[in-house]
Amino acid sequence: MTECVDIIMATYNGEKYIREQIQSIQAQPFTNWILIISDDYSQDDTVKIIKEMQGLDKRIELVNCEKQGGIVENFNKALSFSKSQYIFLADQDDIWVENRLNIMLDNFKKIEADNAKKSILMFTDLELIDSDGNIIAESFYQYNDLNPYTNMKPNMLIWRSTVYGCSTLFNRKLLEESFPIPNYASMHDQWLALKAHMNNGLFYYDYKSLKYRQHSNNAVGGAGNGFIGKIKKSKRNFKSIKLNVEKVKKNLNYNENQFYSLPSYFFPFQVVLPTIILGEKRLQSFLFFIIFILL
Repeated sequence: MTECVDIIMATYNGEKYIREQIQSIQAQPFTNWILIISDDYSQDDTVKIIKEMQGLDKRIELVNCEKQGGIVENFNKALSFSKSQYIFLADQDDIWVENRLNIMLDNFKKIEADNAKKSILMFTDLELIDSDGNIIAESFYQYNDLNPYTNMKPNMLIWRSTVYGCSTLFNRKLLEESFPIPNYASMHDQWLALKAHMNNGLFYYDYKSLKYRQHSNNAVGGAGNGFIGKIKKSKRNFKSIKLNVEKVKKNLNYNENQFYSLPSYFFPFQVVLPTIILGEKRLQSFLFFIIFILL
């Protein structure tokens, strides 16, 4: 019998898109999965929809409806119920492409065969769609002028991870080494990628594994990278960078930190400054550098 996989979903006020997302999971030819959902006390019909679909499909498990206090805490709650060898993460508003589970599992097992006993995380590219499901861009990384392999460079993941949890697959060994995700982690996916990277277990698979929906309530967005889009998003980006800097500083100053050996005040000069001159997202790098110095 094919091994069961866990699909971990953290929900909050997702009534508009969650049915379509769960249906795209149910449509997968690979059927031996458990969808584990933790809801962060939604105030809309999210839980009602989940319970309705759960009544028709016992592979859907709603494990929590109480307030957890944010994305990381909500994913921690859902992950605490995981028992399978292979774990996927899922957002509440995306659409999984056909045969995603089989394709990603097959590639992951090839990586695993060559990296025995390692904690491994594999991430993929994403196709961008708008709120109505229309295609914005065929590749998240190309559209945003990002190189996914930058995530493999030392220290880059600490402050500018572009590994998105909804595109990931990882093994139980990584979960055991990473759980619980601490409150000083910038995001759950960044933390998992960091822990995998420490063991040379972070891998990119060049495959668009899902349709990544862009809308006003996204926790992380990929669209709007033109000049007008940057202006519209500048205030939100500034707040996001400021929050990221605060968490990175906590991470770097944590007395058991394993990701950066030098004192934290060297970090912006040694790691961030070079990317302002020769790197991607130079404006964001510049803002990160300035905010890091000022905070």
